[in-house]
Amino acid sequence: GNSNSQAVAMQRRPPPSRTASQSSEISARREERKKRRKVRAGSRISSGQGAGTTNPLVGFFIGLIAITGIVLVLGLGVAVGVVGSNYYSDKRKARALRRFVAENAVITPTDNVFPPPFPVVSAQSTTTSLSKEVLDMCANTLWHTLKTTTIVLPGDESFIHTGDIDDLWLRDSAGQVHPLLLPWFPGGALVAQDARLARVVSGLIRRSAFYVRHDPYANAFRIDTSYIFNEEQKRMGRHDYISTWNYELDSGCYFIRMLYFYWKALPDAPILLEKSVFEAVSIMVDLWIAEQDHEKDVYPKGELFDCQNCNGPFRYPGLRRGGKGRHAKHTGMTWTGFRPSDDECQFNYLVPANMFAVVALGYASELAQSLWSEFGGNSLAAKASKLASEIDRGIKDYGIVEHEKHGRIYAYEVDGLGNSLLMDDANIPSLLSAPYLGYNYDEEVYANTQRFIYSSDNPTYQSGTNALTGELDGYGSPHMRTAIWTNIWPMSMAMRGLVSNDVEEKVKIIDQLHKTSAGTGWMHESFDVKNPKKFTRPWFCWSDALFAELVMSVTDQCPGDEHYTIRWWRDPDLPDGGKYVGRQTISKG
Repeated sequence: GNSNSQAVAMQRRPPPSRTASQSSEISARREERKKRRKVRAGSRISSGQGAGTTNPLVGFFIGLIAITGIVLVLGLGVAVGVVGSNYYSDKRKARALRRFVAENAVITPTDNVFPPPFPVVSAQSTTTSLSKEVLDMCANTLWHTLKTTTIVLPGDESFIHTGDIDDLWLRDSAGQVHPLLLPWFPGGALVAQDARLARVVSGLIRRSAFYVRHDPYANAFRIDTSYIFNEEQKRMGRHDYISTWNYELDSGCYFIRMLYFYWKALPDAPILLEKSVFEAVSIMVDLWIAEQDHEKDVYPKGELFDCQNCNGPFRYPGLRRGGKGRHAKHTGMTWTGFRPSDDECQFNYLVPANMFAVVALGYASELAQSLWSEFGGNSLAAKASKLASEIDRGIKDYGIVEHEKHGRIYAYEVDGLGNSLLMDDANIPSLLSAPYLGYNYDEEVYANTQRFIYSSDNPTYQSGTNALTGELDGYGSPHMRTAIWTNIWPMSMAMRGLVSNDVEEKVKIIDQLHKTSAGTGWMHESFDVKNPKKFTRPWFCWSDALFAELVMSVTDQCPGDEHYTIRWWRDPDLPDGGKYVGRQTISKG
C-alpha cells in the first residue's frame, strides 16, 4: 500500500447498487425480449445446457420438434417420435445429427441490456451547476479525437491514433469514438444524426476488422507498412502493420462493443453485413476459446488463422517459461498475456477483462443471429453463448476471493491454482468499471470490492492534498509508477462518476477532473496527487472521451455550439454532416 492514505477527498458514498427502478427496467427488458424471440432449443440436445426454460418436459418436446424439423429438411422422410428411438440405433448417425442441430439451430443469446444501466443519465431532467469552463472543456474533449487523431482514408476506412503516439490501439480507438455511439444523446446517437460521423466510425470498424484478420494477437497497429522494424522488434512479433504484439483480451472486447453500439444506432448500415466484419468477430471468439486451455498449448487453427504469428501457441519474449507465462489451471475463463495498461499480467486470468468478454460475447451472439446467417452466424452465436457461460462460471468459481477486512471481493488477476492479485488498475476494463461495461455483477461482492479499491489495502490507491483541488483521493496504475509514484489516473476518476447513482457526486468529480487538468483543458494519462501540474501524456484522447461521456450524462449542454472538423480527410467522397459539423477541407496524400 501507500503512506498517503489519511486525507480523503470526498465523503464515502454507497456503491452503485442498482436502484429498484433500474432492476425493474432490466427485468422488463429481458422479459420483453424473451416474448419476442422464437427460440429453437436444438443446440441444447448435445450439451443439455443453455438459456431458456428449465422444465425438462418442455425442453424435451422443444428439442423433439427441432430435430423433427431438421430431419424433414434433410429429406430423411422420417418423423422422429422419441429422441434415442430405435431408428437412431446407429450412434454415429445420432451424434452427427446432434452436431448438425447444435451448429445450425437458432439459440437464445445472452440477455443483453441496452443501453447498459450505467452511466445513469440525468442530462434532460437534472439541472446541474457546471461552469462554462467545464462545459467548454467537455466540448473540446468530445471532439479532440476527431480534430487531432482521425485520418479518414479512401476505401471507406479510418485510422485513429491514440494521441501523442501515432499508432492505433484497437482498445483506445474504439473507446475514443464511443461518445459518438451513446444512444441516450439528445435525438439519438451522434452517428445516427450525422452521416460524416457515421463514415468515420464505419471506416474504423472496417480498418479494425482488417487488423484483427491480419493478426488477432496484436493490440496496436501502424497506418501502413513503411516503418522498418529492427531484429529485436521482429523478435517481439512486430512486422509490417503490427506496432506491438501484446496479446490483450480487452482489445477484441472493445471492437465487438463498438460494432454492437453502431448496429443499435444504424441497424441498416452496409458495414454490418460485410463478411470481413463477421470473420473478425468469429476469429476473436475462436481465439478466446483456444486460450481457455493456454496451459495445454492449444491455439486456434483454420483458414482464418493464417497470419505470420499464427502458426503455434502464443509465446511472447519476456514472459516466463520461454514466453508462455506463469502456470495456470483451466478455469473456464480465457487467458491473456497483458492488461489494458499494456503491462504484463502477474496472473493471466484477468478478471475485469473476462467480465468484459462475457458482455462482448453476448453482443456477438445477438449480432451473429441477427445479421450473419448466410456466413454461419447461428454456429457463431452458439459458440459465443456457450463461451460466455463458461467464462462467467469461471469468474464466479475462481475470481472471487475472501479478504480478511473487506469480505468476498473480486480479485484483479488469478491463476486458478490459488494465487490471486488483489488490486485494481485505472485502465478499463477495471474492477470498478464492471457496472459500466454491462457485466451482471454480484452486488454484495462488488460493494465490498469498491470499498477495497478506495482504501489503503489497494496498492494503487492514493490520497493527498494539492493546491488545485484540495483534498483528493483516487487510484492509478503500476504502469506509471516509475514516472510518478503517487499517481492517480483521470480515467479512474471519470469511471467513479460513471458508475455512480448520485448526481451531486458526479458533478463534484467533474469539477475535480477539470481542476486536475492543470489549465491545459485536456485529460492526461496520470498526475501526481500532490501536484497535478506534474502529469504524463498531455495528448491522450481515450481519457478525454471518458470525461466527455461523464459530463454528457448529467447535462445536455455539451457540445453546445462547438463544431468539429476531421484532422485529415483523404477520401474524395465527403458526406454531409449534421448540426455540429464544421468547415472541412479534403487533404491530399
